[in-house]
Amino acid sequence: MMLRDADTVRRENSRSNFQYLVGGAINNVLELVFPSNIYCIACGAIIDQSRPYALCDRCAQVFHWANGKACMRCGCILQETYRHAVCLDCRENPHVFTRGYQCVQYGLRERDLLLALKYGGKAFIGEKIAAMMADRLAPEALAIDLVVPVPMHRAKQRKRGYNQAALIAGHLAKKLSAPCAPDMLLRTAETPAMSRLSPEERRRNLEGAIRVAPGKEKRVVGAAILLVDDVYTTGSTVDACGAALFAAEAADVRFISFAGGANRMMQAAE
Repeated sequence: MMLRDADTVRRENSRSNFQYLVGGAINNVLELVFPSNIYCIACGAIIDQSRPYALCDRCAQVFHWANGKACMRCGCILQETYRHAVCLDCRENPHVFTRGYQCVQYGLRERDLLLALKYGGKAFIGEKIAAMMADRLAPEALAIDLVVPVPMHRAKQRKRGYNQAALIAGHLAKKLSAPCAPDMLLRTAETPAMSRLSPEERRRNLEGAIRVAPGKEKRVVGAAILLVDDVYTTGSTVDACGAALFAAEAADVRFISFAGGANRMMQAAE
């Protein structure tokens, strides 16, 4: 039974890798025919090709960039008047990662961009987000051994066509000159939507749902790993990934997300 299960997992991994490669090839062809950098990726306005990240000036201005004070643990934006270096959530919860980084705070325009990537068939947005992530990480000068996307359950991935985190991670790995391991982690259970769950309910929802893929454990031992996801909210998913990687003896687990949920305005109580 164990051998059959392992064979099944290997077949699923191969299928996932094939879909990832085919999706990238299709995206490259579409980029040649319909260049993505002549329209703003957020609002669709016509732009010239010099605009950073293919964003028009207006969208670049309304994005909530993480350029100011941020939590030294999860990377969420903090108010400048907040007197702590770590947000209340990270002070109250022992997250299972070394440190996190974020590009923007999740708002209406940022949400629309992610919806277009995830459900609108605009896979080319993944490369633009990866460029934002690479620029965000540049000052950190991190030594990364592996770039690993947060996994999506195979049923959901078949329905959507691709895992947006894997798409972004592939582009980011190239920009960081680091290897990408899109099949390193498996989501073994199809968890229900968690947008309306409390942090504790999310944690229970993910218990045992993410693990290192069979046969991949040796690549994790002693490695400095960068997890990649599109959105960070309560940290439950990143924690589940971090727990699986640290259990496989990773030396360091950091993450980067494009957007972070608005930090609980704990500053109001400070």
